[in-house]
Amino acid sequence: MGLQQMYYTSCERGLTGYAGYQFNAVSDGVSAETLREVEALVAYEPPQSLIYSDDPADLERCPVNLCFLPGGPGETSVAACVRYVGRDPSQRFGNYFAHALGRLDLTGEGGASLPIELWSSPEWASRPVADTRLPELPGPPRPGPLSPAGVDRFLRGHPYGDRLPQLMSAVLSALAEDRTVLVIDTSSTAVAHWFAAVCYLLPPPVARTLSFATYLSRPERSRLRLVGTVPEIPVGLGPDIQDAFHVFDLVSGRSPELPEHPLARLLGRVGVPTAQTFWSWTNDYVSGREHDPQDWYAPAVAATVSGGTSLDDEEVATLVGWLDTSDHLPPEVLAAVARDLYRQRQLSADQLTLLSRIVRTTHDTELIEQIQGELLETEMRRHMADDPAAAEPVPIRDLVLRRQATARFGDLLRDCDDRQGVHLLLWASAARLEPDHDTLVHKSAEITRALLDRIVTARVDERFRARLTRVAADWPEFREGIVLALSDQLAQQPHHFPELLRGLPGELLRESDLEHHPLLREHHLIARTEREPARTAESLVRVLQMREPCVLDGELLRKLWPSGRWTHGEALEVVPLLPLSVQMDESAAKWLETVFARDIHDSDELVLCLELCTLMTSPNRVAWLPRDTRGCVENAVRIAELLSRPRASGLLQVAETQWPALWQPVAALRRQRLPRALLECPGTPRELARVLLAMGDRTALSYLGLVCRAAATPTPESLRNILAVVTAQRSVTTAQKELLDRALETVEHQWRPADLDVLAAEVRPLDSVLAERMARRAEQKRTRWYKPKRTRKRAPETGAPEREKPQDPRPGAEG
Repeated sequence: MGLQQMYYTSCERGLTGYAGYQFNAVSDGVSAETLREVEALVAYEPPQSLIYSDDPADLERCPVNLCFLPGGPGETSVAACVRYVGRDPSQRFGNYFAHALGRLDLTGEGGASLPIELWSSPEWASRPVADTRLPELPGPPRPGPLSPAGVDRFLRGHPYGDRLPQLMSAVLSALAEDRTVLVIDTSSTAVAHWFAAVCYLLPPPVARTLSFATYLSRPERSRLRLVGTVPEIPVGLGPDIQDAFHVFDLVSGRSPELPEHPLARLLGRVGVPTAQTFWSWTNDYVSGREHDPQDWYAPAVAATVSGGTSLDDEEVATLVGWLDTSDHLPPEVLAAVARDLYRQRQLSADQLTLLSRIVRTTHDTELIEQIQGELLETEMRRHMADDPAAAEPVPIRDLVLRRQATARFGDLLRDCDDRQGVHLLLWASAARLEPDHDTLVHKSAEITRALLDRIVTARVDERFRARLTRVAADWPEFREGIVLALSDQLAQQPHHFPELLRGLPGELLRESDLEHHPLLREHHLIARTEREPARTAESLVRVLQMREPCVLDGELLRKLWPSGRWTHGEALEVVPLLPLSVQMDESAAKWLETVFARDIHDSDELVLCLELCTLMTSPNRVAWLPRDTRGCVENAVRIAELLSRPRASGLLQVAETQWPALWQPVAALRRQRLPRALLECPGTPRELARVLLAMGDRTALSYLGLVCRAAATPTPESLRNILAVVTAQRSVTTAQKELLDRALETVEHQWRPADLDVLAAEVRPLDSVLAERMARRAEQKRTRWYKPKRTRKRAPETGAPEREKPQDPRPGAEG
C-alpha cells in the first residue's frame, strides 16, 4: 500500500473549481477528514521581514515547516512540508505550498525513516500541478540529509548544545502531561536539528508517534508536542496557556528549570550517535506493551548495564524492581541482566536479597552462590558495625552456604578490630558456623590484648562486657585465646599483671580453662575474690592445692585480704578449710598470731575466738602457731573450760595469774566470764572473797554488779556471795564498797524477816554491827513500822570503762 499525496496552496485550479487556497491535487481515496486535518495542520505565515519578498534568495531563507501528526488506531498519520512561495497566481503576497503524505502507518515499516528524517527529503514538491489527481508513493519516502552524526556535530557547534538533556526531560514530561515544548532558534533548519536530536534519543516507537512542527507563526495555538519558531515571531503565551508550554529559547539561552527525567539522564550518557544502536539492544528486554516513555525506562537501563555502562542508584533500584516483575523475560536473558548488574554495581542488602530471589528462577547456581555469599558478608559487616538495622542471625543449614559463610567469616575476622571481632563472633555463634580453630584462637588473643591495653586507661563498658561474656560462653576457642594472651602478658609484665587481670571481666574465663596454667590460675583465683568476696577462703584453698609444696605465705594472704588481717570470723572460715599438710611460713604464722591479738569487744566475738582457739588446738594446726600464741590458745581453751564449771581454786588461779598482755582471749575471758563464774561458784565466802580481791578493779565491779542484781532474791547463791563480799569489805575500793552498800540496801528492802535473821546470824562472826542492823530490820518488818529509805539514784554512766585507781589494793592482775 502506497502513501497518499496532497498538495495545498493558493492556485487557479484545484479541487474547489475556483482560484484561491485549496487542495491543488490529491491521491485517490483520501478522506474528507484527512483533508481537513491537513488543511489545519499546514497553515503558514512567514516572518514579517520576508512576507513581501519574492526574491529567490529571500524565499530560500524563509522557515520551512516540516510537521507530523500521528494518527490513532485506525486513523491516518500525516506528514507535510510547508514552504513560503511568495506571490500567488493573482500576484498577492503570503502564498505557501504544502506537500502532505498520509497513510495509516506512515513510517512504521521496517527500515523506514523517522518522521523528522523527512526534513529536506527529495520527495517534497513545491509547485502546483495541472492534474488534480496525484499518484501514491509506492514506498516509504526517501530521507533527507539529517543523520545522528550530523546532528551530533550541530550540537557540538551550538552555543547551547549542552541543553539537550533539559530539552529531553521537557519532551518526556510533555508526553506524559499533555504539554507542548516550544523551541526557538535562528532558523527552522536549526530547529529541525534539535528535533532530530530528541527523536534519535527517544525509543523509536515513541519517536514515530511524536507530533511536531519545525516552524509555526502562531505556536501558542498549537497542541502538537514539539513545535519550533524563529526569534522574529512574537510568542504570545498568555496566563491562561503558559503553564501548558515549556519554552526553550536557544538563541538567548533561556530555558525552564525542570527536574531531570531519569530516562533523559540515562540517554544523555548514551549520546545521539549511538542511540539507535542502543535502542536496538532493548529488543531482548521489551514486552511489546511499552507505550509511554516511562515504560521504556527499565528496558533502557537493562540495555545500559548489559552494554557495560555504569548505573546510578536510581537506575539500579528501577532495574531490580523491574526484573522482579518482568515475567516476559526468558530465564537466560533474566540471568544475563542479573549477572551484569551484580558484576558491575555494589548493591544494598535489600537489593541483593531481591536479586537472589530473582536469580533462583533462572537456576544460575554460580550467580546464586555469589549473591548469597555477598548477602552473608553484608549482614556480617552490619553486625560488625553494630548496626541497629542488622537482621537477627539464624542458623545456616545449607552446606554450600555454610562453607561460603565460614570462608567469608574467616576473612573478615582476620582484618577487624576487637569490638568488630566480638560482634562478628556473636553473629557466627548464632549462625552455627564452625570456623578454623587456629584462626579463632589467634584472633581471640588479639582481642584480649586490645582489651588489656584499653583497661590501662578505661574500664570496659557494660554493654560490650555483656557481649564479651556471651562470646566467651559460646566459644571455647575464644577462652583459649584469652589464656594465650594472658600468659604472654604475665611473662612480659609480671608486676602489672594483677592490675590488668582485675580490669578484665572475670566471667570471661572458667577455672577449667586454666587447668594447665597453674600460675595463671592462681592469679585468676586471686582476682576473683575482688568480685566475689564470699569465695575468698575457697580461693585460698584452691591456690594451696595447686602449690607444690603446699606452702602458705603472707604475700598470698595480703593479696586475698588487702586489709592485712583477719577478723575472728574470717579466720574461723579459713582455718577449717586449710589442708592439714599445709606449711606456714613465718609471715603466715604472724598473720595467725595477729588474729589472737585482736581486741575482743563483746560476747559474740569471744564466742568466735574461743571456737577458733578450740579448732587451733588440734595437733596438726597448733604446729602452725608461734610458741607464745600456742600458749595463748591452749590456756584460753583451758580457762574457758574451767569457767564453765567453776571451782574456787581454779578461779583464784585465773584471777591471780599474770597473763601476757597480748593474750586477748584470756583477757576477755577474765573480763567477761570470770564475774559470772565467781557468782555461780559453790565455794565458801572466804574462798570467794580471795578471788574477789585477786580480780582487777573493773572485773570486780562487774562481779559486784551481778551480786547487786542477785541480792533482790534471797537464795543460797545470793546469801553466799553477800557473805563473800562482806568478808572482803575491809580490802575493797571505794567504788566496790558503794556497790556492797547498794546490795545490802536491796537485802534490807526485799528480804523477809526470816531471811534477814539467817543473814544476821551468818554475818555476826564477820561484822557484828552489820549483824545487829540486819536483825533490827527483821524485827521492824515484823512489827510493820519499818519504812525503807528511798533508793539512791545511780550516777549516769558515761560509757567509758572505769580505770583502776593506783591507791586501790591490787591483789590480782586485771586482764
